[in-house]
Amino acid sequence: MQILDRINGDWLMATEIRKLEARLWRVAQSDGVQVILFASGGRQAGKSTTVAYLATVLGLYPDRRIIAVDLDLRDPRLGTHFDIEIATGVASVLKGESPLDNAIIRTELPNLDLLLASQDGSDPDLLLRNTAMSQMISELRKGYDMILLDSPALIPVADTTVLLPFVDGVVLTAMAGQTTKPELKRARDFCIGMEAKILGLVVGNVQEAAPEYGGGAGYHRYPNGNGTNRVPEEKESGKSEVRD
Repeated sequence: MQILDRINGDWLMATEIRKLEARLWRVAQSDGVQVILFASGGRQAGKSTTVAYLATVLGLYPDRRIIAVDLDLRDPRLGTHFDIEIATGVASVLKGESPLDNAIIRTELPNLDLLLASQDGSDPDLLLRNTAMSQMISELRKGYDMILLDSPALIPVADTTVLLPFVDGVVLTAMAGQTTKPELKRARDFCIGMEAKILGLVVGNVQEAAPEYGGGAGYHRYPNGNGTNRVPEEKESGKSEVRD
């Protein structure tokens, strides 16, 4: 499995992903968090990469059933991390053209499944607002211990705000040196406005943008689970840090 080889080949990144896995799994068990949406303010913030790597590490444990779902119907990227050809995508399920089970892809890891998307010309906003969306999430809850949702960026389109009522928690993603403070603040405000529970923030590209931090990525927890603490402070060098 190529994505597992990439994880095993980068010990620094693997360490951070395993830290994220341990923290989110603990939250899931203690707070009943089952459906987690990964969101960002703008594009190119590492959502799909985070979901793919996290799902893979979660899927290594034999006592867990994990599924990663690509709900970015405008620019689906989750499948590129697994080198899997999509025969039936999530859009077909939402349009009633295919049963959910027919669209679920079983990976080489027996405890990790995927539900992927492809661009088929449908209107993403209408599909995600379809009552089939809530039905699909309900069905997934019955079969999986944790459901990771890869979503579109919050600021450019309204797709993700439609998804927020269906999830138990949100993890925001950002890219050090690229994601701006206003973008991250707007993303947080979107989530708070929809009464979503913000579980934390994953910051990627830390090693390149802020080498003194000594990590390839960082996970920062919102201590009260409600996103009320401050967003990262920007420095002149373009680096960022999260202060609880």
